[in-house]
Amino acid sequence: MDKKRVILMSVQSLLCIVLVVILSAAVIGIYSEGVAEKAQHPEVWVYTREKAADALLKGLPVFILAVATTITAAIMGVKNEFKPVKDVRVTRDLTVLRVKEQSEEMKAEQKKRKLIHIGGWVLFGLCMIPILLYITNGAHFDRSDAAGLEVVIGALVLNVVPWAVIGIGCLSVAFILVDKSLKKETELARKCPKGTPEAASGVNRLALNIARCVVFITAVTFIIIGINNGSMNDVLIKAIQICTECVGLG
Repeated sequence: MDKKRVILMSVQSLLCIVLVVILSAAVIGIYSEGVAEKAQHPEVWVYTREKAADALLKGLPVFILAVATTITAAIMGVKNEFKPVKDVRVTRDLTVLRVKEQSEEMKAEQKKRKLIHIGGWVLFGLCMIPILLYITNGAHFDRSDAAGLEVVIGALVLNVVPWAVIGIGCLSVAFILVDKSLKKETELARKCPKGTPEAASGVNRLALNIARCVVFITAVTFIIIGINNGSMNDVLIKAIQICTECVGLG
């Protein structure tokens, strides 16, 4: 990867993180101040446009810096090149399809990969249990004891983030091991005698074409039925009502 592109992506990612932190802190501050003002003066509208504008102004320098970084990168000719990613699973499937008969090593690799996949999701699910127990307990979010919003959010972060990180880490490790297993099986399949997959691929292609035709015909049929029974007008009226009443354009 180009060095300039790496620097660009790193700087922009850092600026985005800083902007999110600034805006999140501003939102929490506005809410906390609003709750305190509302307790003293219930009739006062505390969440005003002026407060929102002040909060946005705090993050404006970071946003301008991010825009300037993007413009500078464009002037320097740094582009984000989108290259097709080689799918390991598709490569494995295509390679195995050409194999006349799968070897025992390939079958063992498939069993091991299945166990890794299941194990990763099981560990992820176990890590989600403490999170669910915490967030479903209303006592953790009870602020009747005068605990500030910052205290509640801090406790939430301490009790949720570590388990989430561990769960995502277990799942990531499982995916990495699965990818390695797929690559290994692909290499094993390349060493096996080749068969004639034309018949199987022909059957799969025929079934796929039939499924596409069925879905297309079904979609067209229901569209025609909807136009004839007036459903199209109902949807149009509901869309107009949403725009003019809910969003407030009217």
